[in-house]
Amino acid sequence: MKKIVVVDDQPVLTGIYKAKFSTEGFNVEVASDGEQALEVIKRTKPDLVLLDLMLPKISGIEVLKQLRSNHTFEAMPVIVFSNAAQPGAIEDAWAAGATMVLSKSNTSPKQLVESVQKALAKSSASVSEVDDSKPPPNDVREARHPASNTGGILLVENNPESRAIISHLLTRVGHRIINADGQHHAVLLSEVSQIDLVLTNRALCKGCFRSFCEQIRLRCPNTPVVMYSMDASAKEAEEALRCGISKFLITPEEFLDIAEISASLISESREA
Repeated sequence: MKKIVVVDDQPVLTGIYKAKFSTEGFNVEVASDGEQALEVIKRTKPDLVLLDLMLPKISGIEVLKQLRSNHTFEAMPVIVFSNAAQPGAIEDAWAAGATMVLSKSNTSPKQLVESVQKALAKSSASVSEVDDSKPPPNDVREARHPASNTGGILLVENNPESRAIISHLLTRVGHRIINADGQHHAVLLSEVSQIDLVLTNRALCKGCFRSFCEQIRLRCPNTPVVMYSMDASAKEAEEALRCGISKFLITPEEFLDIAEISASLISESREA
């Protein structure tokens, strides 16, 4: 089993990536900052690293430079997967020794897995470990037919990278996305948009779960409100459900099924 390390400071993203790669048969470790990344990489000696550039403590570029200066990791595939906004960041990544540079906003989970497989094949003495004639085990998940109960989903998320990957998971089966960057913006949009479901990052509700649900349902009666967080406790999830949240997504596996979960809730609300 190939080992990879995913380095990103966004819990939602690392959760999704870990779940996706695990279902594809990889052994996955995650790190949330550059300092932790170097420790995990040195300890686990992975076959590949998936690296964001915008990291706390030590930047992704510095992590890459340190890896390339270490004989143990100088040839290890490192895929830079980022939406770094600083001028020259991508050029710096290539110069520091990146194997590939991919954009988070333009790369689907399936494409990311394929890129990792290609990088591993090139670095291996024998490319027979990757059989292109056989689809990866989770292709069924990526290639599902459009859900019959798709609808307009108000996505409340202010992180562009999280928004991009969640939008991809939803639109690939036919859901329509309306983006809001905060609770107040979401309430305003619910007054003027056709909304079938609200999907919100827990952090943007600031603990006012009941108030948010009431404001949404005042404008869109019976609309399911789904909350997500990768670092919420079971107690916090239970509190949100008591306050009117329809469902709380707390595991990476639920994120991979977010489109189907949304379709099911939309169907139930339409039948109510």
